[in-house]
Amino acid sequence: MTQRAYGGGISMVGVGIAALLLVAAPWVVPTSWLLVLENVLVLALFATATNLLVGWTGLVSFGQAAFYGIGAYTVALAWLHGIAPFSLAFVAAPLIAGLIALFTGAIALRARKLYFALLTLAFSELFYVLAEQLYDITNGANGIFGAMVPALLISPRIGFYFTLAVVMVALLLLYRIGHSPFGLALQAIRERRVRAEALGLAVSHHELAAFTLSGAFCGLAGALYVVHDQTAYPELLNWVKSGEPVIVAVIGGISSFAGPLWGALFYQIAHDALVALTRDWQMALGALLLLVVLFRPGGLVSLLGGREER
Repeated sequence: MTQRAYGGGISMVGVGIAALLLVAAPWVVPTSWLLVLENVLVLALFATATNLLVGWTGLVSFGQAAFYGIGAYTVALAWLHGIAPFSLAFVAAPLIAGLIALFTGAIALRARKLYFALLTLAFSELFYVLAEQLYDITNGANGIFGAMVPALLISPRIGFYFTLAVVMVALLLLYRIGHSPFGLALQAIRERRVRAEALGLAVSHHELAAFTLSGAFCGLAGALYVVHDQTAYPELLNWVKSGEPVIVAVIGGISSFAGPLWGALFYQIAHDALVALTRDWQMALGALLLLVVLFRPGGLVSLLGGREER
């Protein structure tokens, strides 16, 4: 069996070219495509943060949308109730999401494999129901809409650059985490949990730390969603939303840091194209996911020169 260390499939040349193209995009592409690229950036961060559990640690979670939605609601509620300005709420979003992830992870990680996944799904549904029923606080199923970001960020070009800068910094931090001793410990836990524990690793503490970090970065992605859409609604916390970053990571390649990035680009473009063509776009995307899992389990990165895990 050939194993591949997490973090491959990405080069400094590729990163440089991608960065240059993104910086030039607002001056080249129309506004409609600029908004699509902004969606891709947010989805890429969401998927990469989720892949911290799936790809790094081997923990499949269907509750990351809870933290994504909490990040969005932190910004939206601060504006709706006049609690704090946008800048403070934006900084608080990943911190609050990470703190809630710490408490929920401490409970969910008592279970293993399928039961862990089901517990994370249950927490996601719990927060979804709370967002719907606490009408006096969250506006219930109607959601929160309004000019909740500074006027400067309403400009598509400036909003895009703001999102790009935040996503690039967040992805750099995630990359550094993956290549740190902590990231290597997570890979060891993913491959042989019992052996890692026998070697002296505090497995439960590492898993909880990974869950907390993933929740914090998912919360940051949710806050960036508000910059783009200026809305927060209960479906952002639904377990169905949690499946989206997992699908993106699988399509791109969960064994590579670049996998969720390529997956986000492909998924968003395919999603928009299929929605315009058919009402059964979910079926088409499901068929695509099935083909990837069966015939190219290494994802898109394996088509771009990366070695596939066998």
